[in-house]
Amino acid sequence: MRVQFGLKTSAVFCFMLVAQASFAAAPRFTNMAPRGAQRGTEVVVTMTGSNLEDAEEVLIYDKGVEVVKFDHPADEKLKGKQVLVTLKLAPECRLGTYRMRLRTRTGLSDLQNFYATPYPVVAEKEPNTDFATPQAIEKNVAVFGRIDREDVDYYVIDAKQGERLTVEIFGMRLGFSSSGNFFDPYVAIMSEERFELSASDDTALVWNDGIASVIAPKDGRYIIQVRDSAYNGDGRAYYFANIGNFPRPHAVIPSGGKPGEKLTVTFLGDVSGPITREVTLPTEGDFDRFGLEIQDEYGIAPTAQPFRISPLDNFVEKEPNNDRNTATVAAAPAAMNGVISEKGDIDFFKFTAKKDQQFEVEVYSRRLRSALDPVMYVYRQDNGARVISNDDSRGPDSYARFKAPIDGEYVVSVTDHLKNGGESYTYRIEVTPVEATITAEPIEFARYVQHQIIVPQGAGSGIVATVRRANIGGPVNFRGDDLPAGVRVECPEGWRAGGTMSVIFYADENAPLAGKFASVAAFLDDPKQKDRKVEGPLSQNVLMIRGRNNNRVRQERFTRMPIVVTQKAPFKVWIEEPKAPLVRGGSMNLIVKCERDEGWDEDITILLLQNPSGVNASRSIKIKKGQTEALIPMNAAGNAAVQTTMISLRCIAKVGNGNIELCTPFAPVRVEEQYMTFKFTQAVVEKGQETIFPITITKRKDFEGEAEAQLFGLPANAVAEKIKITKDTKELNFVIKATEKTPPGMSKNVFCRVMIPENGTTVLHNLGTGQLRVDNPPPPKKDAPKKPVAVVKKPTPKKPLSRLEMLRLQKKEQAAAAAAGGE
Repeated sequence: MRVQFGLKTSAVFCFMLVAQASFAAAPRFTNMAPRGAQRGTEVVVTMTGSNLEDAEEVLIYDKGVEVVKFDHPADEKLKGKQVLVTLKLAPECRLGTYRMRLRTRTGLSDLQNFYATPYPVVAEKEPNTDFATPQAIEKNVAVFGRIDREDVDYYVIDAKQGERLTVEIFGMRLGFSSSGNFFDPYVAIMSEERFELSASDDTALVWNDGIASVIAPKDGRYIIQVRDSAYNGDGRAYYFANIGNFPRPHAVIPSGGKPGEKLTVTFLGDVSGPITREVTLPTEGDFDRFGLEIQDEYGIAPTAQPFRISPLDNFVEKEPNNDRNTATVAAAPAAMNGVISEKGDIDFFKFTAKKDQQFEVEVYSRRLRSALDPVMYVYRQDNGARVISNDDSRGPDSYARFKAPIDGEYVVSVTDHLKNGGESYTYRIEVTPVEATITAEPIEFARYVQHQIIVPQGAGSGIVATVRRANIGGPVNFRGDDLPAGVRVECPEGWRAGGTMSVIFYADENAPLAGKFASVAAFLDDPKQKDRKVEGPLSQNVLMIRGRNNNRVRQERFTRMPIVVTQKAPFKVWIEEPKAPLVRGGSMNLIVKCERDEGWDEDITILLLQNPSGVNASRSIKIKKGQTEALIPMNAAGNAAVQTTMISLRCIAKVGNGNIELCTPFAPVRVEEQYMTFKFTQAVVEKGQETIFPITITKRKDFEGEAEAQLFGLPANAVAEKIKITKDTKELNFVIKATEKTPPGMSKNVFCRVMIPENGTTVLHNLGTGQLRVDNPPPPKKDAPKKPVAVVKKPTPKKPLSRLEMLRLQKKEQAAAAAAGGE
């Protein structure tokens, strides 16, 4: 659902945005007060967070709640931190949570839940932490409270003897308390003498929330205790305690029916006994969250009983059916419904199948919030031979593929894994023909963080979708039937045959700033199977509560994706199409360029949205401040897929108060076979010597000009000069020179790097590998004649002159010099 605020408010708000100095990206929606309301009423909700200056609307996933007013606070100190929203809950809106996000002009917030209760909301009033001083309340109200650490809240209510008294807590299902010590409610109904009459920590119907019910044994006051099961609690441990004399069954039989069907159902588990009702099922709507409401003269259960809608005929168990010879007669395809009513109980149903006929046998129990942990078997009726069995292929629920080995009768049985039983241990076994299905969901780029589709005007937002095909093969494409105006979805053909696919949502330059929960279909797009129509929604599980050891305690499932168009980003990034291919075993630098708006200059982190098969790219590249270009090193494995792949980049940068992300247009990267192959032979060289290292070339593809070949992986202090080669070269003979310092040993990873010119760039090949052994020089032989030692005669040293002889020699030299000067 998308509800925008009025034109007058919008005009004022647009003027405010023009006056803003900052770009309020990355909005956060952290809390709201109140967190729920009675259906059929209007309530003003204060939504708090940060970066909300440019908030424009609330996106609500579920039908039944709408926005009738949207305002920003008058107090300047609160602007950007709060918005004031008036919500209108329809009188017949579904009981339970309504998922919502805040959309701003520059982003989209995380998810928050708002609870619709059938009862008036009463606020908790402290102090109510002492058993002796509980807060007094009336019947059939929803108390909105909070548990702090080691906190216990007490409430008191009057009841008559024989009157039903029920408390249902709605706490963990709000999905708000998320930490290692997340809120795990505990509820108890106590007598004035402080005896527990009914208590609950976890109840299968309401997940980790609790339900306590009792028939009042006498007139008097009864105390309701609410706390965390381990006495934890924090500022996020909110709850609604629905307290009254309303019915609260835990299960229903049958557990499903056909769309539009009118049928009789029996609710089980209410403290006052089974309740039978006639219901008419809807023909359209959100069947994933559909449930039956249960009401009597005293009130209505605070949440609906989950109920499956499917086109199958129903069969309900008839006791006794505890072995294959007393199995309830059913058929296939069909749905078989029942309850494991006591410990050790096992139920059997009988159906007929032809030889080689195939069915999918699936048990729905825990997914319909039954207490049953099913174990399912299929046997031959004639001899009791087991054909298939399963415990938990669907989480706690069971699933298996059945193929009939012969014509005949078969029985399917179900029991509890721990042999438990009771009124809440219901099940629904669906036996259906094998059908083709396609499912898709986006991966998490950051663990535990669900990616959002936020599309800046004139740019893209990308996901990598995991696609699962069952009972079918072929290319899968994506289609958006109700995307926001100006938005399109693209999945290049080269990705469609795989299990993970690059999918980008692009917005036009002038696309309106808007958003919605949109349906995106993953569908079979195979020219070879034109007559087959198989599709499924692009869905997402949003993590709400993460427990200890990163356990995913609670998730919300969506079959429509939040897609919003935001203001144009102050930068553009694109890939310069490579002029040459990337070859197997080779590498290349991908050139990335950007433009920046005047006045904005931040680092831009760039990451490949998805690597081509067998190709790796660096994940630590940025276009630095003041720069307009960067290079992304890419390497292809020796077995990389030979194909052209359309790639895109995720570009993340700080803008205003947060980060924004966009995706580039797709650009092709071509992976080819190596232009040549090399055959190496092992070479040997002695220290201080040189040797020839021959390589035989087998050409695969012609190239122009001269390429340069160089050896790598040589031992230390060994060298070989580069060699020029052409397309006609058939052999390389590198001269490897080893010095006296080259260590002896075997080098097993000698390879050759060849740089081949092409279109003004180079195609880098890494070819190999070869081996080079370095030996020490051999020692001299023992019987070899000794070499003669050359004797060098030293010159006879001159006799030193006396002082008189030195004076005579000096005088003689002076006379000779004078005679020479006279001439």
